[in-house]
Amino acid sequence: MNIDGFDLHKFERHLNTYIHDIISLLKKNGTMTFEDIKSGTGIDLVNNYNLTKNLKNNQRIIFKDNTLSYKHTYQIKNKEDLISIISFSSEGIELSNLRDSPIDINPLLEEIKNKIIILKDNDNSEVVFYNDLEINQVDQDVRDIWIGIKVPPYQDLILQLNSAGLKKDKIQIKKKMIIKKDKNKKYKRKIKITNTHVKGLDLSGIEK
Repeated sequence: MNIDGFDLHKFERHLNTYIHDIISLLKKNGTMTFEDIKSGTGIDLVNNYNLTKNLKNNQRIIFKDNTLSYKHTYQIKNKEDLISIISFSSEGIELSNLRDSPIDINPLLEEIKNKIIILKDNDNSEVVFYNDLEINQVDQDVRDIWIGIKVPPYQDLILQLNSAGLKKDKIQIKKKMIIKKDKNKKYKRKIKITNTHVKGLDLSGIEK
């Protein structure tokens, strides 16, 4: 839309570009003043009311006095924070969202790799799940009983089954015969000779 020479779409496009540049700078450097942002991007926030207003309304930016800082999706600072966040979600968390943290979480992911499962979604995005399938340890006395159980000999087992009114049965598995087809077998095409009266035509080499 153009009102008296003012291009609104162009203005909004530039505004979004400025916001993107400022957010990228805040992600990298943390809390910054207006002067820091001007030095890093060339954008003057002091004399740009519309841009400053949009930054204050942006949910990803913490605006305090004359300083700005980026609001990460997750405030992960150590391994315990990461495990707590992942285990709280039963539906999994996108890895890209987890990486939106104040620190690089890749070393932490490596540390807890036995406690998590990473799967790819339909759009190839990676989703992290907490692996809560832990196997409980069996008491030693139960393990000793299990190890101490001996399987009786075959004949004794048959006698015990018979005494219990049970009997063994045979299961016959029918094997399907595989018939091999001869791939090299060639079929000769039969040709019916009709013009045998044509003079000079030699048909002695053709099988009838």
